Amino acid sequence: MLKHEVKDGKLVVYLEGRLDVSVANEVEEGLTELIDSLGHRKVLLNMKDVEYMSSSGFRACISTLRKLNSKEGSLKISNIKPAVKRIFDVIELTSLFDIYDSEEAALKSF
Repeated sequence: MLKHEVKDGKLVVYLEGRLDVSVANEVEEGLTELIDSLGHRKVLLNMKDVEYMSSSGFRACISTLRKLNSKEGSLKISNIKPAVKRIFDVIELTSLFDIYDSEEAALKSF
């Protein structure tokens, strides 16, 4: 199960380590389960402990974004390390996601 908590009525999920092909499906399924079972439509992915993301990790994030969009919800991302942020920039996904420097700023933006 993914580490998570509810803050101000928003689901905050803490991702960590390497989001690559070996864990991406588990992360995606965990996010889907949390969204469906808890009924949250406002989700924040805090990536302060994510060291690396592969295309599989990005696919899990995009899938979660689509799921929330279909429920008229929203997904925010915070605390991306510079190395991971560069990957977001290179594959031009920064415009797809609402990205914030801090968890506090992301929570206030909902």
